Amino acid sequence: MIFPVVLVVMVLILHLAFYLYGRCILSQDVYLLAFRASTVNEKAIGTDRASYVRGIADAQFGRKYFGNRTPSLTVEISGKKVRLKAETEASHRTLGRDPMMPQGSWTHGAGASAEILDPAARIRKIDRISDLVRMGMEAKGGNNGD
Repeated sequence: MIFPVVLVVMVLILHLAFYLYGRCILSQDVYLLAFRASTVNEKAIGTDRASYVRGIADAQFGRKYFGNRTPSLTVEISGKKVRLKAETEASHRTLGRDPMMPQGSWTHGAGASAEILDPAARIRKIDRISDLVRMGMEAKGGNNGD
């Protein structure tokens, strides 16, 4: 009598672990995709950001969603923001007919957003500001006779 209860509890713990693992890895993957989409140069890749994200999503998601289905991804680009939403579910095929097991599946999702940046433009701006400061300091030093 005790062994079946212990077995069902252990299986429930494993399902919960798969669910939590899926949630954590999904949050990480969605954020990484949003960050990559925010820093990519559309001219260099030859396509828009949304197509770029959809193209690299399969490689990012990979086969690491053990116990979960492969996530579905929604990409939204508006103004200076990239917004991604992904959803997956943990299925329960093990002991599915047992009345103590959860019925159906646990669906979970994650979302991330990132501001679209142009890193090269920011670096050029910082270089230009530092050049202007340096030229100002040299001009100030030249007027004092130093």
